[in-house]
Amino acid sequence: MLTKVILKDYGVYQGKNEFDFTCDCDKPIILVGGTNGAGKTTLFESIMLCFYGITALGKRITNKTYESFLAKKIHRYLGSSISADSASIIVEFKFYHDGKEIEYQVDRTWRNEDGKIIENLSVKKRQNVNDDFKSLDTIEDSHWQSFIEELIPKGIARLFFFDGEKIVQIAAEGNEDMAIKSSFSSLLGLDLIEQLRSDLQVNLMRNLTNNDKALQESYDKYSKEKEENSELIAHLREKKVRKQSELDDIRTEIESLEAKVTKIGGQFATKREEAKSRLAVKRLTLDNIGARIQELCAGVLPLSLIPKELEQLEDLIKKDEKIQQSRLEKEILDLKFKEIQAYLKDDTFWNEFSLPQEEKEKILTKVLSSISGKSTSDSKEKELFNLSFLQSTRIRDWIRESNSVVEILEKDTTKYLEVAEDVVKIETSIANAPNDDELGPLISKLNELHAIAGGIQTEIDHIETEISSNLALQKHITVKLRDIVSQRYKNKKSQVKAELTEKVQVVLDEYVEKLKIKKLLLLEKYLLDAIKILMHKKDFIERVSIDRDSFEVTLFRKNNDPFPKDLLSSGEKQMFATAILWALAKTSGRPLPFMIDTPLARLDEEHRINLVEKFFPLASHQVLIFSTDKEIELEHYTKLQPYMTRAFAMEYLPDNGLTKQHLGYFWNDKGEKIIAIH
Repeated sequence: MLTKVILKDYGVYQGKNEFDFTCDCDKPIILVGGTNGAGKTTLFESIMLCFYGITALGKRITNKTYESFLAKKIHRYLGSSISADSASIIVEFKFYHDGKEIEYQVDRTWRNEDGKIIENLSVKKRQNVNDDFKSLDTIEDSHWQSFIEELIPKGIARLFFFDGEKIVQIAAEGNEDMAIKSSFSSLLGLDLIEQLRSDLQVNLMRNLTNNDKALQESYDKYSKEKEENSELIAHLREKKVRKQSELDDIRTEIESLEAKVTKIGGQFATKREEAKSRLAVKRLTLDNIGARIQELCAGVLPLSLIPKELEQLEDLIKKDEKIQQSRLEKEILDLKFKEIQAYLKDDTFWNEFSLPQEEKEKILTKVLSSISGKSTSDSKEKELFNLSFLQSTRIRDWIRESNSVVEILEKDTTKYLEVAEDVVKIETSIANAPNDDELGPLISKLNELHAIAGGIQTEIDHIETEISSNLALQKHITVKLRDIVSQRYKNKKSQVKAELTEKVQVVLDEYVEKLKIKKLLLLEKYLLDAIKILMHKKDFIERVSIDRDSFEVTLFRKNNDPFPKDLLSSGEKQMFATAILWALAKTSGRPLPFMIDTPLARLDEEHRINLVEKFFPLASHQVLIFSTDKEIELEHYTKLQPYMTRAFAMEYLPDNGLTKQHLGYFWNDKGEKIIAIH
């Protein structure tokens, strides 16, 4: 827990300015207010500067740049070119060792001696609040900086220092995977493991024989290549982020232009020839359907109007056919009777029989009489139409066609109306399409933007290929370094050391991989919890997954349905970025205070309320909020009061060229503004 910060002649703070940051466990919030230029952000950044000195400004800051930065931070008196003799930042904080509370004081002072900035670092501690701070004499002063970084690793500390602009940047660029990746080494303590690997290799290299200078040179060469390659990979990743940002801006412009083109009918105008072709096909279809309808109307369609009469006609035709059949049968029988009669009267028929003539005549008379009775029967009914077989078949076909023609006509008519409607729509669209001189410039601009976007995407693809290639080279160099330190040693004992070192490195690799998986699972859990707290939509996100290699975050809704992050609103993206940083901080397992600078500047009111009510009171055991009166307004201030130990307001006095500290925020309990804002 931070207990006190003292600024002396630093920035806009003249003389000694002391801030008491102690807080109650049930009231973790300390609120620091101030307008831009009043020293709010200066106070926020001073804590990291006090702890880490030059490295607080970044990895590649030179001493010259650092001294130039500090020269501007030593307070300059208004109306003169004279600056204070020195400036200092003192940070006091409590830390627990083996269950015992120890309070440390870090004092970083800068003096300007003839244009050269001299920095002094002091680290003190005390175990009882009533005791004085005593110098940390158990550790050499040259190791004090290392001691601070062991207590509070810089990579971990940055997770607890929330910069509102950083959140906005992550949200806008969508590079939360880079934020996770850049913080993950600190979370896993990989910097310490990498240092251990390096120390082991250096120790082994010291055991090389005098004849192995070439081996040493190779080792130095590959070490330099690895360092240069690491810097190149970092540079390529930064370049990819910039290019991706450019591509996103161009795609946004393309979407806006496409919406404009679509609005004035450009989407149709670009497909005018296709529309004309479709119109021709529709008209041909319409003609074909019309011809078929005319053919139906000219054919048996009228017969469909008298279905009952047609049914009667078919019955009569059937009856006529029966009469015809009966007549035909009679004619056939009569013909056969005459043939039989002639055959029976022929003497040759009776030659086989020995009968008297009288008997023959009786039999003949009996048979002929019997056959004549059956064959002479005749129907009295007469035919109505006397139709031929072909004629009756054709009439029956017409009757069957008349039964189905209505259904066919109905389908054709419906289809005709649909196609006719399509024709009208296409003709109207063609008639109403904008002129080429209206759309031409927009289409040209759109094509130009698409070409630029394609070029940038090609660049991004090329950068990704370069990154992959250099990552592969990095692995190759690492293998080479391991081979070198394992090749030749001056005695058997050194060989044993080499083998042990190799085993230790393998164990370290396995340890890192297992720790990585464990931490990622924990990070997924904390991230899902944070999203559910910060985003106001109920049951919005149900699961979170983080890729083990790329660290890309995938959000899932119910039934494992992936939810694209692009669909998040701008406010939701900032909440998501905040959730990422909060989850990373919780995953670290360090009970450090949260410090948040300008957290609400670009949020809508709904998400501001969410942060005020659900995030600030829960973020940590100590939460320092640095805000303007336009962010934490009276309504938000009232909601925070139950969780607030104290508040400060920074008032810049332009006539004096310094900042004045007020205990309390901009308003009193009645909601009246009591601190002037310049």
